[in-house]
Amino acid sequence: MALVDIINQIRNLSQRNQQRLKEFFTNSLGSAGETESVFTDVSEQKHKDGYTCTHCQSTNAIRFGKYQVKTTINTIERQRYRCKECAKTFTDMTNTPLHRTHMPSKWLQFIDELIGAHYVTLFYWRHKILTALKQMDFELFEGIVEMDETYFLYSEKGKRNIQKTKVTRW
Repeated sequence: MALVDIINQIRNLSQRNQQRLKEFFTNSLGSAGETESVFTDVSEQKHKDGYTCTHCQSTNAIRFGKYQVKTTINTIERQRYRCKECAKTFTDMTNTPLHRTHMPSKWLQFIDELIGAHYVTLFYWRHKILTALKQMDFELFEGIVEMDETYFLYSEKGKRNIQKTKVTRW
């Protein structure tokens, strides 16, 4: 099928289906390029004076392999670094709001929505959301609810007469 045929097929679609097709291409094709540009911008800003460890602020860091970030349509490889002083690893996104974000392209869509709003408006919206969360009856939740374990940073190693504790899994 030639490109002209595809364009004619799109023109024959209803207005609603043309809009849905536009949204599909905007979300799937645009997000990969935007996400890559965000990663590139953050990387350039953080490493303009060389690689600096985010843990100990040492400038004695080296490249240490790659990691992958999944976007809506593909996977992007990003650089990982390791500090020679403290031996900890970090990435371009460490200590940024995008650190451990599974869908970085969604941040761009969210920020686009907020650009036109005044900071006072955003402040009131935040408080309205927090108030609504306080008023919700969480006992009425149905379906799948995911919870994670809680780890406490203490050790009972070497302690005598430890009572076995019961771990409750949800």
